[in-house]
Amino acid sequence: MSASKQSENFGKWKSPITAEMIASKSISFNDIHMDQGILYWCESRPEDKGRNVIVSSDENQKYTDETSSEFNVGTSVHGYGGGAFYIKKQMLYFADMKTGLVYQKNISNQKIKAIVEPGEYRYADFCSDPEHKFLYCIRKDDTGKNQFPTTEIVRIFIENKKVEVLLTGADFYSNVTISPNGKKISWLQWDHPNMPWDATELWLADISEDGSLINNKNLSEEKKQSYYQPTWSHDSQLFVSSDKTGYWNIYQYSDKKFINLYERNVDFGRPMWITGTRCFEFLSANEIICCYSENGIWKTGTLRLDNKVFTEHNNSLTCIYNIVAENNRVAFIGGNPTLAPAIIISNKNNLNSIEILRNSIDKSIENEFISLPELIKFQTRDLKKAYAFYYPPKNPLYCPKENELPPLIVKVHGGPTANADYMLTPKIQYYTSRGYAYVEVNYRGSTGYGREYRDQLKGKWGIIDVEDCIDCALYLCELKKADKDKLIISGSSSGGFTVLSSLAFHNVYKCGSCTYGIADLIAMTEHIHKFEAYYDQGLLGGSVQDTREIYFNRSPINSAHKIKSPVIFFHGDKDPVVHVSQTYKIADALNKNNIYNETFIFKEEGHGFRNAENIVISLTKELDFYSKVL
Repeated sequence: MSASKQSENFGKWKSPITAEMIASKSISFNDIHMDQGILYWCESRPEDKGRNVIVSSDENQKYTDETSSEFNVGTSVHGYGGGAFYIKKQMLYFADMKTGLVYQKNISNQKIKAIVEPGEYRYADFCSDPEHKFLYCIRKDDTGKNQFPTTEIVRIFIENKKVEVLLTGADFYSNVTISPNGKKISWLQWDHPNMPWDATELWLADISEDGSLINNKNLSEEKKQSYYQPTWSHDSQLFVSSDKTGYWNIYQYSDKKFINLYERNVDFGRPMWITGTRCFEFLSANEIICCYSENGIWKTGTLRLDNKVFTEHNNSLTCIYNIVAENNRVAFIGGNPTLAPAIIISNKNNLNSIEILRNSIDKSIENEFISLPELIKFQTRDLKKAYAFYYPPKNPLYCPKENELPPLIVKVHGGPTANADYMLTPKIQYYTSRGYAYVEVNYRGSTGYGREYRDQLKGKWGIIDVEDCIDCALYLCELKKADKDKLIISGSSSGGFTVLSSLAFHNVYKCGSCTYGIADLIAMTEHIHKFEAYYDQGLLGGSVQDTREIYFNRSPINSAHKIKSPVIFFHGDKDPVVHVSQTYKIADALNKNNIYNETFIFKEEGHGFRNAENIVISLTKELDFYSKVL
């Protein structure tokens, strides 16, 4: 095939990977559960305006939509949702995004009924008692229409729709879970100004005969730490992940102390942006199946409780979002460099082997067009280490012109306490198959590298993230992997803030793409939602009242006159996290300074685009923009 390759400039290659293919033939997954041999998951479908549907698959891999078109499964608890459905003993429970109601579906007879009365509430993170009389969950109370609504733990009387508040007073709750013997309840809670990856509290209480909670006890140790995913063993022993060593490791709580089951500098946990994520489950009474991040790459292992022997399983997965287990079956939401997020099953008898149940995209991307990522470890300007995933241009039909280097898209992930994933991402292939190099930077502050790495961004947001991205880009230029005169920076949400900061305070990039990004940090605090209400203080080193000068100086809007590179903007007009006014303000400032920009505001879209038509527009317009300005 090499003899027939066409010589063409980078960025001008024609590709079979189209925007329509990515938008209309892709779905995304979130929650996953297993019950009596049946696997259930929730998927979002762009062709149906992003509607979330619960799907099941039996042992014969027969798919069934368990929720009809009248429902959109989801919740707004904690702002970003998650944990919107639960199933036990063939009783499926789910929250409807539109009405806020919780429904029960009897899988046996297919009957569906609401189990709460209509009201200004939102529910998430469900579990039930062994007798299946109650559904325990987190509830957000919007009755007061407050900017910071009350969050509480409630139990729903399944038969009569009564809802009883069990716990209130903390700013946030999550992971309410009942022991298999029905005698104990555990949960996490935390208060402002902490984010759940900064510090959470692990609580335990007894459930009395009348159902009330007694002997409530905070199990948290004195050292500030983030607890993650309290889980009960088959014999009602409590296990939890904690990062007190600097990494999320798995502990057993026994005899009033925490026992580290397997100490290692890897993360058996992830930041709780959404509820309901899991990184370990009991495969049997004596064995835990788990996933963990080592230098940003996820792996799978099992841990025996009797001898503490840990076994790694080479199942090819490098990114795992969620894991469930029942009897001998294990299921993941995960992927790898040639597999976009998928629903995957495995068997206890051969955990090195996986079977794909459902792909997030069809098999339209042929392997010969897939650019494989290279793990990049680079030195920052202050002599620290940072990480990235680099994707070279790849298209079997083309070769570059002699001595030409490719344009490089530097992608900044959001959060900023999040991370770039080591797996197949169709949008990346959309660009690499057209002759662009692409790098996703896990700058300092990203997760998957331990707490110390995550905390380096504190007080330095808008500085370290910006510098790490620039240092990564210039390092790749030194390696002759990118053209220094054709560097592009792209990001969304907080990543958009890094984009605008990079363009305002440095002269490195030829152009930028900003999707629902933050331009004005002071204005951001006026529209902020409860979950992130104090997040900015940790990232910027103080409140806007006490450190207003920092907020002002680091806001790109106040240095918009320094931006000399073209920018393309995308935003949803119903974004509850970053108000659309942020994009209007910075675009207007660029217009006044005669800096070329393009702005696209999508109606009825929020923080992340769900409608296939809008996804196509954003992809095609962004590509056209790069072609114009490079």
